[in-house]
Amino acid sequence: MSGTARPGDPIIKFLNVSKTFAKGNIKAVDNVSLDIARGEIFGFIGYSGAGKSTLVRLINALEKADSGVIQVLGQDVTKLNENGLNQLRSQIGMIFQQFNLFTARTVLANVAYPLKLVKASKAEREKRARELLEFVGIADKADSYPAQLSGGQKQRVGIARALASNPQILLADEATSALDPETTRDVLDLLRKVNTELGITLVVITHAMEVVQYICDRVAVMENGKIVESGATYDVFAKPAQTVTQRFINTALHDRPSPETVARLRKYHPGRLVLVRLRDDGASSFALTAATKGTGVFASIVFGSIVEVEGRPLGSVTLELVGDIAATDEVISRLGAAGSQVTDLGTAGHPISDEVWQLLVHTEGSSR
Repeated sequence: MSGTARPGDPIIKFLNVSKTFAKGNIKAVDNVSLDIARGEIFGFIGYSGAGKSTLVRLINALEKADSGVIQVLGQDVTKLNENGLNQLRSQIGMIFQQFNLFTARTVLANVAYPLKLVKASKAEREKRARELLEFVGIADKADSYPAQLSGGQKQRVGIARALASNPQILLADEATSALDPETTRDVLDLLRKVNTELGITLVVITHAMEVVQYICDRVAVMENGKIVESGATYDVFAKPAQTVTQRFINTALHDRPSPETVARLRKYHPGRLVLVRLRDDGASSFALTAATKGTGVFASIVFGSIVEVEGRPLGSVTLELVGDIAATDEVISRLGAAGSQVTDLGTAGHPISDEVWQLLVHTEGSSR
């Protein structure tokens, strides 16, 4: 990419890209077109076999596309010879789920290894490696071996090694899948630091919506080799258009009760149950308080979850409204008027039917 490239310009472009395996029987990537902007954190999410890892391996030509155009740093990857590919790959770092460290080399030697391949001097390699170990927070582990490190420390070494050649793009393939939740958050914070402080474009491959929620600016959802949905992370969370996306979001939010949970709630909460989807500007948090004012209705939260996506609140709460029918109708009307999406689940005595509730659970995301 020329020196005139600006943040936000496309750094990676896919145009009608396809890739098949097993003599055409498995279409791992199916006619994908997508731009990834310079300086962003972009996530690919999908279940196993969706094609996300194959798609990302096309970026540095570890896999060859059958058709279409792939532009990376202004170059058409599909037309580069081996020398051109090697030069391009020096601008692309990669970190892996299982770390892929050399067990017989020290941490310092692992980080310095890519610089040895380009024949940097020993002094240059050591200086750069120590700088990177300081950056990722494990300078004190320079003389340790991988077997002496925790999983999170190993991934920090992997990140430092991936940064050794000053790449412009970093590919993270399920980089936190082998880590516990607390360590995952630490590693994601480090990746965000890589993006914000070094200006490196991150491409994240994951099956965990929590990873996308925490770190990604934009996301593409993959299924059967196709991108079925893409956009700003908040928009995809707030208004999913596809069933597979809704399934992923449900695993991250856990904000809407299943029919079985509703049945259990009704045993202890005989009042009117109302599912309220909060607006992205936070206005609904005021509406929950204001909606009951002067109605004589008592409202309590009996289920729900609110999370932050891109620093903005998102989620649902299930309320029990206790009061006469007219008053609870008024509360529901006020909530809707304030901009909340409201689903009336009825009362224990007059519940919504199981068939209707199942329909709501499976279509709420795509009906907006």
